[in-house]
Amino acid sequence: MSDAPEPASLDELLGPEGAVAGALAARGGYEVRPQQMAMARLVDEGLSSRRHVLIEAGTGVGKSFAYLVPLLRWAAATGRKAAIATSTIALQEQLVRKDLPLLTEALPFPVSFALVKGRGNYLCTRRLHRALAESVSLFEVDEAHRQLEEILAWSTVTSDGSRQDLPFLPRGDVWESVRAEQGNCLGRRCTFYERCHYQHSRRRAHAATLLVLNHHVLLADLAMRRSGASFLPEVDVIVVDEAHDFENVAADHLGTKLSSFGVDLMLGRLWNQRRRRGLLAGWAPARMRQAVRDVRTSARRHFTDLRTSFASEREGTIRLDDQLRLPEALGEGLRRLAADLTDVVATADPELAMEVRARAASLAAAAEAVTAVAEPTSSEWVRWLEVSARGRVSVQRSPVDVGPLLGEVLWEPYSSVVLTSATLSTGRPPSFAFLQRRLGLEDALAQSVGSPFLYAEQARIHIRADLPDPARDGRAHEQALPEHVLAAVDRAAGGVLVLFTAYGSMLRTAELLRPELEARGLPLRVQGEGMDRQALLEAFREEGGVLFGVASFWQGVDLPGNAVSEVVITRLPFEVPTHPLQAARARRTEERGGHAFRDLALPQAALRLKQGFGRLIRRSTDEGVVTILDPRIVTKHYGRVLLDSLPECPVQVDGA
Repeated sequence: MSDAPEPASLDELLGPEGAVAGALAARGGYEVRPQQMAMARLVDEGLSSRRHVLIEAGTGVGKSFAYLVPLLRWAAATGRKAAIATSTIALQEQLVRKDLPLLTEALPFPVSFALVKGRGNYLCTRRLHRALAESVSLFEVDEAHRQLEEILAWSTVTSDGSRQDLPFLPRGDVWESVRAEQGNCLGRRCTFYERCHYQHSRRRAHAATLLVLNHHVLLADLAMRRSGASFLPEVDVIVVDEAHDFENVAADHLGTKLSSFGVDLMLGRLWNQRRRRGLLAGWAPARMRQAVRDVRTSARRHFTDLRTSFASEREGTIRLDDQLRLPEALGEGLRRLAADLTDVVATADPELAMEVRARAASLAAAAEAVTAVAEPTSSEWVRWLEVSARGRVSVQRSPVDVGPLLGEVLWEPYSSVVLTSATLSTGRPPSFAFLQRRLGLEDALAQSVGSPFLYAEQARIHIRADLPDPARDGRAHEQALPEHVLAAVDRAAGGVLVLFTAYGSMLRTAELLRPELEARGLPLRVQGEGMDRQALLEAFREEGGVLFGVASFWQGVDLPGNAVSEVVITRLPFEVPTHPLQAARARRTEERGGHAFRDLALPQAALRLKQGFGRLIRRSTDEGVVTILDPRIVTKHYGRVLLDSLPECPVQVDGA
């Protein structure tokens, strides 16, 4: 325990007359929010009592300050490190560029923090210069060389050095050739060591008392700790922000995925026979290039055979039998190629040798993945084959229940973990039982602090009960969507966000509506059509109109004011029940005496619906309508559970 004096109380720091209020008032941005103080006290209770805590904090609470202030206060009092894990890098950067600098000025004790991104987000200047020198042998198109030149110019002025700071989105193969890599670093022997942005980030992380991570970095480190390794400094407590989707992110990181695209890309970067380009061009013996060709052919055959054997549809997923052993010859080929590559560069130029060894390490990791997904699984795991619309094949292995694994790497090792989001509970009064079961946190302190927004005055729910039931006749339901989306556009005082549950349905509806919307002078922007997510949102903010989105657009989208005055939910967001992971979770729920729909599918849908609703009211001055075009919310008995999970506001039902 540190000898530092006890910091000021939370009231003195975060209360209406406190230091933070004064700093915000000086900037014209302070509002009294009792819910924020209630959340801060819950965080403080968890830290002081060494308990895990789930806190639902509605939109507008200001939850960043509500967890930052008690966390920084705890770190100052104990002298120990803490970490925050956000859902996105964008939220990380908001914390370190806006919130934490303000708190550094306002709080009466030292504050030190560091932004921690995955290594691959940072530029390696040494690899950049090598890629420029060898671009003719590495890349087929002039665009790649032009992007390398632009990255070089940017590298002389950037203070961050990460891909997120680049003023353009680089090609995947270009960034792959210049990013920092594990096992491909000279450390202090590197000419660019003193200017290395990744090394600077590591030094800042080790010196700071608060680390700002994202979920992926946290879970990657936790997965490594299962094998006795790690790359993050030791911390004692963790706050997981936007924790509503933490189970699915954890399942991805604690599982294994092997894809035809990834393996082919890995081998193609070594040697592409058709283009006569790759890392082995010019120096490697012909037998090594032939070896890469042979393994690449073997890999393509491997995935083609899997698809032919198990996938009856052009695209989709299929569960693999638990007791089935998949072919493993590809793994042997990858291991042998990795070993041969390591041997052949033993006397080569040190930098070239390191580059090739890094590729060999990737091949060896892919070989381990082949073995992992090939082996029969226990009832604790599920494997499935997935074929994309482009014909790409992947095999994935995930834990059915992440609770025990999170217990091993997170709940047990850390004295206090605080999970927070605007959507952690279901029903009315709010219940946290679903997420507590799913995450293995039944004994955690759980509470909802509400929202300062007056939803009864600011929002309204509009339900169309006369559309076809999408579960019975999905085609008829989809055919009815354009008419009702147009009606929402006509009613709206600003932009309209339309949320879909299926990509195909979104594209077909967009095709039908685009001519009419363009005739009205309203731009239609569709997720996945030419712009990345951030650029799409910026264009929509600036120009308005209509925005179509799926998946990630149900959450993490902040479009205040007239940017969005109406949110249209085309279909209730139930998980696909036939997806192998969802089906396995349903079976596990039944085996434990539960009911798969009531105890799994329904609360999942309630949380996702709550997220979709949350896109509407983002500020205390916002007003608008959430239109639900799925009649089941009023025609089915479970609809009341879904409605009760949403904020209380007027509900209008038409066509009943």
